[in-house]
Amino acid sequence: MLSRVTGQLFHIGKGSLPIISSPITGERAKKMSMETALRMIFIVLFLGWLMVWVLLPTKTYKQAWTPKLKIKLNSSYFGEQGTNLLLFTFPMMFIAALSCVYLHIQKKPKNFNSKSVVKSNLLAFWRRPLLVMAPLGIVTAMELAFAAMFVVLLIWSLSNYLYVSFGHLHMHKAGEKVYVIILLGFPHRWQAKFRSVSLRLGYVGNICWAFLFFPVSRGSSILPLIGITSESSIKYHIWLGHLSMILFAAHAIGFIIYWAMTNQMAEMLQWRKNGVPNVAGEIAIVFAMAMWVTSFPRVRRKMFEVFFYTHHLYTLYIFFYVLHVGSSYFCMILPGIFLFLVDRFLRFLQSRQRARLDSARLLPSGIVELNFSKSQGLTYNPTSTLFINVPSISKLQWHPFTVTSNCNMEPDRLSIVIKREGRWSQKLYQELSSSVGHLNVSLEGPYGPTSSPFLRHESLVMVSGGSGITPFISIIREIIFRSQSANLHIPRVLLICAFKNSGDLTMLDLLLPISGTHTEISKMQFQIEAYVTRENEQTFTESQKLLQTIWFKSDPSDSPVSATVGPNNWLWLGAIISSSFVMFLLFLGIVTRYYIFPIEHKTNETYHFTLRALWDMFLVCICIFIASSAIFLWCKKQNAMEVKPNLNLEVPTPTTSPGSHFHVADRELESLPHQSLVQATKVHFGSRPDLKGKGSLPIIISPITMERTKKISMETALRVIFFVVFLGWLIIWVLLPTKIYENSWNDKLRTKLNSTYFGDQGCLYFSGPNLLLFTFPIMVIAALSCVYLHIQQKSKNFNSKSVVNSRRLAFWRRPLLVMAPLGIVTATELAFAAMWQAKIRSVAMRLAYVGNICWAFLFFPVSRGSSILPLIGLTSESSIAYHTWLGHLSMIVFAAHTIGCILYRAVTNQMSQVFEWRRDGVPNLAGDIALVFAMAMWATSSTRIRRKMFEVFFYTHHLYALYILFYILHVGAAYSCMILPGIYLFLVDRYLRFLQSRQRARLVSARILPCDSVELNFSKSPGLIYNPTSILFVNVPSISKLQWHPITIASNCNIEQDILSIIIKREGSWSHMLYQELSSFSVDHLNVSVEGPYGPTSSHFLRHESLVLVSGGSGITPFISIIREIIFQSQSEELDVPPVLLICAFKKFADLTMLDLLLPNSVSHTQISKIKLKIEAYVTRENEQSFAESQKHIQTIWFKSHPSDSPISAALGTNSWLWLGAIISSSFVMFLLILGMVNRYYILPIEQKNNETYHFTLTAFWNIFLVCTCIFIASSAIFLWCKKQNAKELEGVLYLQVPTSPTSSGSQFYVADRELESLPRQSLAQATKVHFGGRPDLKKILPECEGSDIGVLVCGPRIMRHEVAKICSGLANNNLHFESISFNW
Repeated sequence: MLSRVTGQLFHIGKGSLPIISSPITGERAKKMSMETALRMIFIVLFLGWLMVWVLLPTKTYKQAWTPKLKIKLNSSYFGEQGTNLLLFTFPMMFIAALSCVYLHIQKKPKNFNSKSVVKSNLLAFWRRPLLVMAPLGIVTAMELAFAAMFVVLLIWSLSNYLYVSFGHLHMHKAGEKVYVIILLGFPHRWQAKFRSVSLRLGYVGNICWAFLFFPVSRGSSILPLIGITSESSIKYHIWLGHLSMILFAAHAIGFIIYWAMTNQMAEMLQWRKNGVPNVAGEIAIVFAMAMWVTSFPRVRRKMFEVFFYTHHLYTLYIFFYVLHVGSSYFCMILPGIFLFLVDRFLRFLQSRQRARLDSARLLPSGIVELNFSKSQGLTYNPTSTLFINVPSISKLQWHPFTVTSNCNMEPDRLSIVIKREGRWSQKLYQELSSSVGHLNVSLEGPYGPTSSPFLRHESLVMVSGGSGITPFISIIREIIFRSQSANLHIPRVLLICAFKNSGDLTMLDLLLPISGTHTEISKMQFQIEAYVTRENEQTFTESQKLLQTIWFKSDPSDSPVSATVGPNNWLWLGAIISSSFVMFLLFLGIVTRYYIFPIEHKTNETYHFTLRALWDMFLVCICIFIASSAIFLWCKKQNAMEVKPNLNLEVPTPTTSPGSHFHVADRELESLPHQSLVQATKVHFGSRPDLKGKGSLPIIISPITMERTKKISMETALRVIFFVVFLGWLIIWVLLPTKIYENSWNDKLRTKLNSTYFGDQGCLYFSGPNLLLFTFPIMVIAALSCVYLHIQQKSKNFNSKSVVNSRRLAFWRRPLLVMAPLGIVTATELAFAAMWQAKIRSVAMRLAYVGNICWAFLFFPVSRGSSILPLIGLTSESSIAYHTWLGHLSMIVFAAHTIGCILYRAVTNQMSQVFEWRRDGVPNLAGDIALVFAMAMWATSSTRIRRKMFEVFFYTHHLYALYILFYILHVGAAYSCMILPGIYLFLVDRYLRFLQSRQRARLVSARILPCDSVELNFSKSPGLIYNPTSILFVNVPSISKLQWHPITIASNCNIEQDILSIIIKREGSWSHMLYQELSSFSVDHLNVSVEGPYGPTSSHFLRHESLVLVSGGSGITPFISIIREIIFQSQSEELDVPPVLLICAFKKFADLTMLDLLLPNSVSHTQISKIKLKIEAYVTRENEQSFAESQKHIQTIWFKSHPSDSPISAALGTNSWLWLGAIISSSFVMFLLILGMVNRYYILPIEQKNNETYHFTLTAFWNIFLVCTCIFIASSAIFLWCKKQNAKELEGVLYLQVPTSPTSSGSQFYVADRELESLPRQSLAQATKVHFGGRPDLKKILPECEGSDIGVLVCGPRIMRHEVAKICSGLANNNLHFESISFNW
């Protein structure tokens, strides 16, 4: 019984809290909502597209989908390409176009508020390097996972292709020699299989081609969606290229061998009119092999030009590959090629413009800095790259260089740094060293990330070697820019750079822009550790070398660097993609319908295979050309109007090498901005940085140890398993009512899974397949989740730096609907509810089946010790609403099902069937009895009855046991297996609760407060741990032997290791009787049984920057445990605890004594002073303080210890999750074994002897009996073992006496003649402000709270919770993250 408060709710009035403006505007909230909606669309479309690829090689696609798709999609406008255009091309093109809108929205509201930066560690593990080896390079956990899934997809596709083809070896073109091979018999059949394998290898290679061109589209709108750039994803292109070449090489060699074996070598030279042209494929593989051979690292590094020029053969490779596979397969891989061609043509258009090169600076170390003029509308992020071509050196070679300038600090200039290392850069350095008045340069880009992700970290360690420092120059300049704002927090920076010679130290001077001042630099925490590896001391001659600056003359044909399609480049790119693709579809439809179709109709034969592919390629290219050219020219015209004639920028430059600034001691260090950098720099000569261990670097302790990393890896792996298994289980439910399941799957499952051990009467009428499909997945999740929760519990880390401040799912947790009778409904709940409604609509004619689906989920929310609910961040008390919704839904469906059956029997004069109990069919009478029990439970569970006559609801709900029994007898063994997981886990939990409740809890003392509240203090085992807001179910046999009430735990298991306290408000009949019994003072012992504690598995409220706790009456009790937890965590100096604002409303002044319970008795003033706590208390029914009330005494009752009483401990000991997993897995395995033996050695012989099916009801009885027996045996054995172990550990636990204050602590807020600091509780008075005669103005207070991540927790009357939920759900209050704490919704 969480605190229940009666009376009126708060009206809107004037609050007295300080007004603080919200940092997130309504406009920003709308944009965030749009971004979230677009992300969901992208995910759904991409998953659907992947699912099509998964299903493509299966029989389901070939035999069930293909005929229907051809009928509906293959028209005279698109021919056989229609299906592939819709399934394979359209989704990715739609994502590409829509993602441009998403990126445009994301680009515009550039907010540099660091508080809005997400310090998300959710994906931290996935970004960590897991594999560092050649030839793969550095591979993160995420890349390894996706690579593994992709390989699984390829293996899955190949195996399914072969499975289907080996079963249909006769399915080949007429005239092919494979017919003869098959007819010759078995010795030659392997040749047909060999051909089939070779062909399917080509199909699988086509899958690689579908992804091959995405990573090399530099201006891609898809790559930024997953947080990568084209330069960082180039390795994916390499991996896919190698993989596809291996497959295509095997495909080509396989066919050549096959033709040689079957004397068909002439096939190599065939170019069929109506079939695959083999010559085109051979030409394509020749070009591909040339590209592949020259792309190996050894060739690419030593002979880059060979690799570079050979790779331009890709155009011919694509051309002949498409001619080989034809138009249908071309449409399957079209998205990647289409987007690449759009990007390539836009790059070509941009490169036709000459860039205006203003100046070049030649540094003494063979380094060149090129400074270009740029348009002010061009924005880019740090680490962006620019591709450069200098025609005077090479007209074809393009080289990528990191942009070192910052578009915010240098709005008119774009700079890059080039190190003289290769042939091209050496020629450039030589040309610039000579007298050059003008240099023609063409550019492509810049390309880079869409955000500055490095600012998410608290500190940065940047490690560079040689010219590898260039990307860090742009990062440091961005940090300098952001440091100018006083409200921003920027990360600390440690730069570790290694150079060969001391002359290379001049690179460090480029860290600061020319415009930088000392004031700007001093605002950032910056340290540089520079290493000169090949010199033991500084060479002063090198440091004194002069910089050479070259100024170039302006040419009228040159133009400032600008975005290819203007400032709104993402929108224009979206317009190009969508318009060109729509144009392509229109032209293709017109050509097919009015040119190709008449020719086919006239000649009565298929149009030329190769010409159709040529048409596709031609139309793709021409549409891209038209759309891109038109939009590019329009944007170029707009840019020319906006860009003012830029003068030749004269950048001031020092006359000496900046490297000298690090060693000239007779100059004032603060005289120049560059010299301010000297203080942060330490130069080491003759050594390399010791990155692995002990060196001269500052020691930084990593918050995540290797052990912790392993645990995170295990947790992540288990999460993936849970997600995959649960998704598969849901898909089975989705497919269950379809024809695919009934006509295709059902027969195969019955053949493979129905055995003499689990039944042989079909998939839908016995338990074999249903056990595997519907029961086994959830039981695996339940057992494994126990291991997961055990790992999570053991690795509980209170380091606030490791607490995830993730807002990725914040939208889904926000209240979207606040209305009766649903209560507070979040976006996640609404989404799942919508899915339920869709399913109900789709199977409206099968009401009973739909009700069975509700039953499959009905019992999960009421399993208090569930191992599944914590996986999705739920507790049983917070998810009771889902049980209520599912109960109402199932009862509506079952009632309609029953009424429909009765009407049918009345119309057909079969009313006698209502009372039938068939031997080999569904017993209608069992269903009627079950519905009677269900209706009784349903009628008494309505809100009005439940609140006014709680005992009637409570006792009637115990009919669930009979309801389950007769329901299973009615539906039978097969359908009971479909809903078994929820019932099974509920029975395990219910029996463990029964075992725990048999022990009497040791009640140490009770405190009767003046506010009609009782605090009960129990002895507990030190090994029992629980989190704040946990609840304890309490039963007092002297009041009622059956009633159990949930009470919030107020104590903290870390501060009070031997005591567990709960607070009960005298409000209902049960609590009133308890208060009277304790107030009589004639009680020296009280028998109390408990179940629990149950609660969240983590202190998730600590993720927020600040907390606002809103309570009404006794609703303050869960917040007592939260504040005590914050007090405990504040003792560690390494931890940052959130500031807390407690808004509490009470009816009377005496209720203020509840505030004194916020602090445990063992807390000192020093401990309290470490937390930022502010209390706004409202006394609603009194206008002034009642001194008589404030002087009331607290009455304490001490109870005698009884030998049968024992301290409260976990039902299964300290490792409760592991033991629960053992119970679930062992009992379920036992159930399967015994069920198999009963079926095989008892039921089957009876069926064979009598030649009839075993009794329908008795089969269901066997299932129920075996489930209960196995749970009883496994749970009892493990519980008794754990009880024995607990008894050994608890031998030393003594009878505890808790010190208590003799006076009401409420008085401490008003006695002015006492020293405020004399007691810890009086220290609390300074943080408390009491308001009389008014209610808190929540509509004003909550939106005015400061911070970008505020957790708003509310506990109190239902109307209060709904009011707070409505406030937090407003778009303007995106910084408020709502959570309701209440057992009744």
